[in-house]
Amino acid sequence: MPDEVNNAYDDENPESRRFGRGDVYIPIDVREYAGGRHKAHMLDLSQSGCRVFSVTLLRQDRSIFITLPGFAPLEAEVAWKKRDEYGCAFLTGLHPAIYDHILASFPALRK
Repeated sequence: MPDEVNNAYDDENPESRRFGRGDVYIPIDVREYAGGRHKAHMLDLSQSGCRVFSVTLLRQDRSIFITLPGFAPLEAEVAWKKRDEYGCAFLTGLHPAIYDHILASFPALRK
């Protein structure tokens, strides 16, 4: 994986982020490759990845598929875990127009 994707969720060094993040609150479905589907929530989003809250364990360095309401599944890799939150790096980045559309469609509950 390219360094800029690995650094996309480096909370110790926020300047290392390749893309900005937007707060969202989106109910999503998550499926591990060859696994079952479960409910989770997306908490923030960038063009290169997202932060997900899931009470179901997701294994690091595994491919998952994240499905937002009304969108095709996004393939991502679990880059990090902290309690029930996971940093996920998209295998194919979001187009800026899609990113903006998602942010406008799913605003965060907290500000």
